[in-house]
Amino acid sequence: VERLKKTQESLVQSEKLASLGSVVAAVAHELNTPIGNALTVATSFSKKTVTFQQEAKQSLRRSVLDTYTQDSLMASELIERNITRAAELITSFKQVAIDQTSSQRRHFNLRETLAEVLSTLRPTFKNSPHHVEIHIPGDIALDSFPGPLGQIVTNFVNNALLHAFDAEYIGIMKINGKTLNRDQVLLVFSDNGKGIAPEHLKRIYDPFFTTRLGTGGSGLGLNIVHNIITGLLGGKIRVDSTLGAGTTFEVILPITAPSPKPGNGS
Repeated sequence: VERLKKTQESLVQSEKLASLGSVVAAVAHELNTPIGNALTVATSFSKKTVTFQQEAKQSLRRSVLDTYTQDSLMASELIERNITRAAELITSFKQVAIDQTSSQRRHFNLRETLAEVLSTLRPTFKNSPHHVEIHIPGDIALDSFPGPLGQIVTNFVNNALLHAFDAEYIGIMKINGKTLNRDQVLLVFSDNGKGIAPEHLKRIYDPFFTTRLGTGGSGLGLNIVHNIITGLLGGKIRVDSTLGAGTTFEVILPITAPSPKPGNGS
């Protein structure tokens, strides 16, 4: 039993690292666009500058100066826009990666943290019609574990992408949040997908249970979610789903997470 438990813990950790690895690949691919655009503009502008310098040595016409000035402004705007986008992606991914690999406790803004998580996830489905909406007030602050919380949202999104949407769906995922009282916050993740069959609802948190074995499903995603919420974060989770009408996960979390028990990890 102890060996089986250790094997499961190892597989869960591997699943978390694989999830982070897919985000790394997607973010790296996404960075190619703004960085590539900035490099192209900078290279082109460098050539125009050389040409302008040569023409200025001979006779600097007003038309040449005006053209160079306009090109300079356009190039600087394009470079700034693309580098800013790259910097935003890097900043978001850096914080998400630190949180998910260290599982450190800290004070954080709920909306800002989940927005960072979503910004690193969006590149993984940017070429699909699916999208995620976040509706959380900007004044909710938690004293908890942002890394494991981000892992919950990551697994919800990945689970919906894998199971909820067939080819004919335009998937809409929503994350809503609000405070219930001074001590608790409610997070609701919902999708408009095909729903979960009644006979599967009681088993969705079981380790290794999946309806997509061999096609991307490991059966560990929602098991990880359940363990994090009810263990490290000290919360509760319930699911409601109807075939053809989507799935909703309701998560109640304490604003101040309980102190971890010895040996209790994410």
